Amino acid sequence: MNTRRRILFAFALAILLGGVLFGSGLQASARQPYMLVYYDGHMHTVRSDGSGSVADIKATAMSRGLNIVVITDHCSGLTREEWASLVAETAAASDTNFLALPGFEITGDDGIFNRTHMNALNVADPFVGADSLELCPEEVWPSPDNPDGTGALYPENVTKWAEYIHSQGGIAIHNHPSGTTRLDYEVDNLEVYNQSHVDDVSSYAAALGYPPQQAWQLGLTFNDFALYGERDANMLVPFPGFATPVPLRYALWYATQNYIPPYVGQWLGAPEAPLSSWDQLLMAYVNGDVDHPIFAVANSDAHNTGDPDSTVGMAKNGIYLKRLTAPEFYKALKAGRNFATTGPSLNLDVNGALMGETTKLFPGSAKANIRLSASSESQTAILAQIDIYKNGIVWQTLNPLAPTFDQTLTDMNVTENGYYRIEITSLDPATGNYYFAWSNPVFILARQPD
Repeated sequence: MNTRRRILFAFALAILLGGVLFGSGLQASARQPYMLVYYDGHMHTVRSDGSGSVADIKATAMSRGLNIVVITDHCSGLTREEWASLVAETAAASDTNFLALPGFEITGDDGIFNRTHMNALNVADPFVGADSLELCPEEVWPSPDNPDGTGALYPENVTKWAEYIHSQGGIAIHNHPSGTTRLDYEVDNLEVYNQSHVDDVSSYAAALGYPPQQAWQLGLTFNDFALYGERDANMLVPFPGFATPVPLRYALWYATQNYIPPYVGQWLGAPEAPLSSWDQLLMAYVNGDVDHPIFAVANSDAHNTGDPDSTVGMAKNGIYLKRLTAPEFYKALKAGRNFATTGPSLNLDVNGALMGETTKLFPGSAKANIRLSASSESQTAILAQIDIYKNGIVWQTLNPLAPTFDQTLTDMNVTENGYYRIEITSLDPATGNYYFAWSNPVFILARQPD
């Protein structure tokens, strides 16, 4: 178990022994007239590999407090008629209080974790060239399995997917990337949490003999490669058949080579394709290596959309909008005005700038006032840990041990361009379950005296 998890379990014990008081939820956003709504942006219907209809998804989403869903059936399985029916059904399901929006998933490969998949949002036509040919981007620019298991076989084709999405005025999102997001993919967002990915890895681990808690932790660890890159790739883990723990990187290769079809050893990064952390991608923007930041989202990637235990909304995003319309939603998403979550809510501004925005510091005012409000959004859970990241490094760690938090912290040592972002872990002492949230960054443009 990594250090953070040990700390959190210690908190859990302390809370269970000492008890806590619970308060009210998160207040309105820092700057009016924004309103906070929730959306899940990755799921499937019976048109591809889902079990439910648009109506099924809407019913589940509304019961879980969502105002927006984006339905992203696999493009390669769609006909023109099916795409038209998805557009029509989502339009019919939308009203003044709820938006159902059509999208599609470009379906590459890159091993059992499907690390070259990409969601396309706000694209009117999924088909490249003549619609009569029904050619999806992955059929024009394929991304087949890499027999060496070291990453995308044709990364330039993944870039072409994003270029096609952008040519249609859309938003490109790298799905369940496991740290394989590259700057030259030119995506707008990446999934820092994908519920289906966590569940799949946990299932693989359980099948290999890991007990439930360890299997769940491995699911989170594999998901977290999208956040932390190479950080945990060589952590030692117990593995069936080995007398002593082995590096996680090798355990994955051994398991996929010997136990999991198609029996191709998968590597967590490689010399020619190391894992990238989200902070590395953000710092590339800060340093001027790219012209736009890559923002974070969390999605369910639900396939059991018609089932009673549907995972729609189990991972979601809080997004700040001026009005509940599709253009405003896409505008806010592209601007990074959202946080990713499996439970907690948050609101962040730095010197008045919201998530996704940049605040400029002039000579003589080189300090940052970081205003953070957060809520566990539960009657039984508390905020166990809040990590404030500055330029990819944890600047402060707070342990509220309370259901809500509202505080302004001041950084008096702002000497360079950068950003702040937030990670939250909440804990339900009654069940022992953890929940997480991640803000998008607020950027700092520090202007120093001549």
